[in-house]
Amino acid sequence: MTGRATRDEAAPSSARRKVIVVGAGIAGLTAAAQLDDAGYEVLIVERGRSAGGRLTTRQIGRAHLDIGAQFFTVRSPEFRTIVDAWMANGWVDEWCHGFGPEPDGHPRYRATDGMRSLAQHMARSTLRHGHVELATRSGVNAVIPSGGGFAVTYDHGARDPDEADAVVLAIPTPDALAVLQAGPVPIDLEVRQRLEAFTYNRVIAIMLLLDQPPGLPGPGGIQQPDDPTFTFIADNQAKGISPVPALTFHLSHALSEELWHADDSSMLARIHEELRRYTGSASVQDVQVRRWRHAGPHAPFEHRCDVLSEAPPLVLAGDAYAGAKVEGAFLSGLAAGRAVASAHQPQS
Repeated sequence: MTGRATRDEAAPSSARRKVIVVGAGIAGLTAAAQLDDAGYEVLIVERGRSAGGRLTTRQIGRAHLDIGAQFFTVRSPEFRTIVDAWMANGWVDEWCHGFGPEPDGHPRYRATDGMRSLAQHMARSTLRHGHVELATRSGVNAVIPSGGGFAVTYDHGARDPDEADAVVLAIPTPDALAVLQAGPVPIDLEVRQRLEAFTYNRVIAIMLLLDQPPGLPGPGGIQQPDDPTFTFIADNQAKGISPVPALTFHLSHALSEELWHADDSSMLARIHEELRRYTGSASVQDVQVRRWRHAGPHAPFEHRCDVLSEAPPLVLAGDAYAGAKVEGAFLSGLAAGRAVASAHQPQS
């Protein structure tokens, strides 16, 4: 698993089965690590230019801003083990024990160089028996049953199809359904109906580069889930990831829906006064906007993954499962990797 100190000897290439993991967020990277450990040849395909999914850090001038997931917590022993390894590697550390006036006893962890850096560390350390393909243009088009495995095809013929003995789809549920329907892959009716009914919240993120610190209270984060305008505000300099003052704002789900189709200028004008409440006497040097279409599930599944087929293995994973959040995505990827490995017994 990603973060451990030693690895078993690799199996001969001719003896390894191949698995394609679609999506290089934490769920996909975790599943890939499990399968790499089990002796599979692993190909991770990601349509973005970097690994991470919503573990995203943006650079604006000299500023570095986490714009998706801001932190994570640890509740399960499985996640505790890997987070301890990440801390030993210097990839993450504790940010705080809550954002209110009194600590609540639960550490919040940050990636030391921004949340994207954690995904990049994972991607670099995950695979002995494969590789990561980033920027696959429009992404995967279809998973097509083929003999005893699958053919994975890509939008607009961006690359030749890949053959695999197993597939893990670690992408948002609507995207996964589109890929499956293009196959088409047979899906149990109850599972299909549940997946089709699944929905995500949309969130607009606003990034401000400032000329001086805004003076927000420590530890550099304000969490207010019931606020009608901003549910989270991060001071990235106080957080320790930016050398210069920069704020990230997450609009509430309701306000994000209201303003989703507005142009950036109209949207920023609508919330101008609310932004001013948090910038203090600082002047805004630059502003950027990011819209997260799949920011988080309305009602995540409690189970950790969906096994659509065992022979050959086809598994759905991601932050739709295991209670969502960063830990949920990790646990989902862990379960997906184990589900594939239990269906196959590759040589080691």
